Amino acid sequence: MASQFYLVHHHIKPNMSKAWWGIIGGQTEEDSKEYEKSVMEKGFFNHSFMPMGPDGPMYCVWEVKDGISASEFQDFIDGPDGVNFGLAALNNNVMQLNLELTGGQTPYERKF
Repeated sequence: MASQFYLVHHHIKPNMSKAWWGIIGGQTEEDSKEYEKSVMEKGFFNHSFMPMGPDGPMYCVWEVKDGISASEFQDFIDGPDGVNFGLAALNNNVMQLNLELTGGQTPYERKF
């Protein structure tokens, strides 16, 4: 088995946009590097962040290390170490890419 890729559709909950973007905007480059390192150690890597507007929706492509289930990834993305940053500001719809349909081609070079 190999790592899996997920498209995550993030919906900002009503009246949570300002608080969520306040956390994101307050992160330094060092904060971002530490977050990336922390989640990578847990078996997750965010390849892309694609916001459509300040009130959403937003999309991300995440890679998940082999051996981590879709439900474990959902728990991570919704949990305190995920993209809510402790606010419970986002609803996250996790969709696993079917790499069999692409002949094994991945959207990004694997990190795991």
